Amino acid sequence: MTFLENLPKFRQGRTKRLSSWDRTGRNRDCWTIEPGARVDLAKIDGPGIIRHIWFTISCEDPLYLRKTVFRMYWDGMDRPSVETPVGDFFGVGHAKVSTYSCIVLNMSANVGNYRNAAMNCYFPMPFSDGARIEVENECEVPIRSFYFYIDYDQLEKA
Repeated sequence: MTFLENLPKFRQGRTKRLSSWDRTGRNRDCWTIEPGARVDLAKIDGPGIIRHIWFTISCEDPLYLRKTVFRMYWDGMDRPSVETPVGDFFGVGHAKVSTYSCIVLNMSANVGNYRNAAMNCYFPMPFSDGARIEVENECEVPIRSFYFYIDYDQLEKA
């Protein structure tokens, strides 16, 4: 039994994406997150399944993978179900940019600048009554560029 068995099957719901795209129409498709700031990346109503999360972060703090905290709230809960440094979430608990790949996570270091990397998560994360995803900058310097995609299926019913 493998996940490939479901490849030819139709999925329920409507596929959607939230991202850091530039709402002014220019080409600055990233957000700046000041020290101490908390920013909502996603607020999704109703039932759904998060299918993919992609981040690329540029920050002068060498420990930004440890000091950027990722929180996920499901179904109207007051406390996060997930609260972890971004590096831990994306499989690098040592908080060092790396290049690796496994079935549900990967990281691809930026050649020539090993402080930045593209990070992907493919864990399916279902929710029945809404989801909120937040990131907090615990660095003492701004995160100059925070790029993200959050791909999800919006469902009719849980």
